[in-house]
Parts: sequence; C-alpha cells; structure tokens
Amino acid sequence: MSTSTAILLAGAMIALGLFCGLRGLIASAPEPTPTIAPAPPPAEATPVPAVVDLEASRRHVANALAYHRATLRQGCYLPQVAGQQTPPTLEFEFNFTFDAGGRQVTRGLVEKGRKYPPEITACMLAGLPALRIPQPGQVVTATIPLSFP
Repeated sequence: MSTSTAILLAGAMIALGLFCGLRGLIASAPEPTPTIAPAPPPAEATPVPAVVDLEASRRHVANALAYHRATLRQGCYLPQVAGQQTPPTLEFEFNFTFDAGGRQVTRGLVEKGRKYPPEITACMLAGLPALRIPQPGQVVTATIPLSFP
C-alpha cells in the first residue's frame, strides 16, 4: 500500500468515526418540551412622563456646587496661592451628569483660561463630594462655572 492510499483510508476512517459519533449525539439530545406561552399582563394605563424642568434641575446643581465653594476655596485654592502678592483669578467649569433619581453619575472639570497647577485641579475633584439633586425623572446634564478668588 502506498503512502497516499494509507492517508486516504485513514481519512475515510476518521470521517466515518466522526459521522457515527456525532450522529449519536444528535439522536440522544432530549426533545424540547412544549411550553405554553404566559398570558400577557393585564393592560394597565402607561404612566405619562411628567414634564421635567431641566432649568430647575440645573439650578439645584449650581446651588449644590455653591454650597461647597468655600470648602474648595479654603482647601484647594488658598494653599496654592499662599505667598503670592496678587493671587490669580482661576476659572473652572464643572460638568455633571445625574441619573433620573438625582444621583451624580459623572463629573468633569475644565480649566478655563490659562493652565493651572495640576494640584489645584486634583484637589478640586477630590475635595468635592458626589452631589445629589431632587429626582428629576430623567438624565440631567449641567455645566456650572466656578471661579476664585
């Protein structure tokens, strides 16, 4: 028997073994039992979404940030500008996203104007706790300016 014939016979035997083995797996698979579709839930009136006052939600965010302004100024701004004859004016924009329940989901900080020391920005982000606002009923985003001195 030549080498090519032996390879051909071996391949045929492997194919036959696979065919018989896999055919046995398909035949032994349990048949799915028929299920009865659940009855649809009773028709209820879908709640009409309430009109959300986005400006009121943004005012709540601005008030919450204003509440923490003095703490951020004392802990982040003043230590960095201590000893400077004329402390610079620093301007920031906080970007907030709140979920429908009024919990803060994300927060960002943009430095406006010139480049500030990274310690101030890091302190501002670390020093501000997660904010909460009254439940707006939908996702709310707000960009709030904050400046020192």
